Amino acid sequence: MNARGKKFFLEGEFEKEYSAHMKTCQTILIAACAVFGTCFCGAAGKGGASKKELPDLGRVMFIGDSITHGYGSPSYRWALHKIWVDNGIEFDTVGIETGNNNKGGTSIEPGTMYIGKQFNNKHAAMSSQRAYETSGRTHGSGRLNDTDILDWLGVDKTYNGPRKVGEPAPDTYFILLGTNDTLSDCSDKGGIGKGSNISETSKALLDKKKGDMSVIVDTIRKVNKKARIIVLTIPTWGNTKNNTNPADYAAIVNNYDKQLSKWAKSKKLILADVNKGLIDVANQEKPGKGVPSFYGDGLHPNPQGDLLMAGRVAQAMGVAGRSAGLPRKASAKFDMTAASMFEAASAKEGVELKDDALTFQENTKLEMAWPQNTDLAKGFTVSFVASVGNGQADGWTTDKGLVVQLGNGTASGELLVSESYITWNGGKILYSDDMSKDKEAIRVTYMVGNPDADIPGGFYVWLGEMLVGEALSSDGKKTNGISFSNTGSAKVKVLHAAADGAPSAPAPKGYVKEEVVIEQAVPSGSASK
Repeated sequence: MNARGKKFFLEGEFEKEYSAHMKTCQTILIAACAVFGTCFCGAAGKGGASKKELPDLGRVMFIGDSITHGYGSPSYRWALHKIWVDNGIEFDTVGIETGNNNKGGTSIEPGTMYIGKQFNNKHAAMSSQRAYETSGRTHGSGRLNDTDILDWLGVDKTYNGPRKVGEPAPDTYFILLGTNDTLSDCSDKGGIGKGSNISETSKALLDKKKGDMSVIVDTIRKVNKKARIIVLTIPTWGNTKNNTNPADYAAIVNNYDKQLSKWAKSKKLILADVNKGLIDVANQEKPGKGVPSFYGDGLHPNPQGDLLMAGRVAQAMGVAGRSAGLPRKASAKFDMTAASMFEAASAKEGVELKDDALTFQENTKLEMAWPQNTDLAKGFTVSFVASVGNGQADGWTTDKGLVVQLGNGTASGELLVSESYITWNGGKILYSDDMSKDKEAIRVTYMVGNPDADIPGGFYVWLGEMLVGEALSSDGKKTNGISFSNTGSAKVKVLHAAADGAPSAPAPKGYVKEEVVIEQAVPSGSASK
């Protein structure tokens, strides 16, 4: 039961099955949490949404193309679903389609559970969908059964039947369209814009009265004047062989997204810019190109790309990031503070301690063991703020910088913070940005998880309160403690380093309705100490 005496997100037969199962397993602990009076801060500045507290989302509808449909991944919708559940936000997803484009067996089955809330995988998106098909300007494409938003919401003059998404009209809408209009139709091969001029295509999409995106928004508001509408920028691409010249695609995305931002503001919409973190800042030859490993085929984001996109959407809405069922805790409240680290640093050659900041000379290393009798049976947490190198000034360094090795003697991992990437275990890029300036805190947590509560074990990584790495695997080493080292960068600085002998998520800045905490499973065998 939650603080208001209501059951938490358990529905129908899923409720019976899940409740019965959980009686014999670790239970879900739902702790009442103060409601953060957070406005749509990301939207207010860019999209012009009014500043007000975020209520429950009501009936939610996703509108889009293959990126929303899910092509080679479950789509950002699955990652966003988990963010909402972690933050106690109630919602009911509706649509005319169910499932993903099951390329490579990556579909999420409808009814898949996450902490007691089923993902019904409903939406109004289809691979290759264009905005002009969605708006109803053209018919007969064959996609989405020749239907459009006029049919979905029951406002077509020739259609008097019930809404195809049911009653009442949805309350919250997410729109990601324009990818195919710009990528496939804006080229020397022509298309609906009848030419390769991006400005013509943008006008067809974004004209305030007749543009297809405007028609979609106006139709939504015709049936629900108070509808909450979130518009996503087009994700940049890792590579593409569509009609667009590969040398031009990043420029096209950048151009269209700038126009989209202005249009969203004029229509008083919430704008979610999903590209920060996806763009490969170290690619000087093709600026604006996405990190290739964030895409399954060079065009469609894979689960890592989905994770970053969903985090940006949540930020635009003013919603806190994922907690993955862990208690939220500010690093200043960690049981083990930075004091022990700084004391060790004061006696280490090549490591300077000044004003509570550690500066590492090249090829220096600082190692710290966990305090004696620290019980790490259920996991641990390390948090720090880092700045590495000087960014683009003399070329990006991608494979050297601050290496943080951490483990409990059984599970361990290695995080590299270079000038341009956050990388896990020497290979998996989690995020791309200029890491040469003091950034938000990086938090690395290891937890054993609880499969009975749909929480996989492994390492979780946050930048600020945005989850950028989920259920990451161990590197196979037997590290028992923490180390910070400079592997060759001219400048590495670590601030506010702290550690805790228990797993936790960052304290939220965004909206949290009710904190959801999952009891961690106790692993068989003895815990590392």
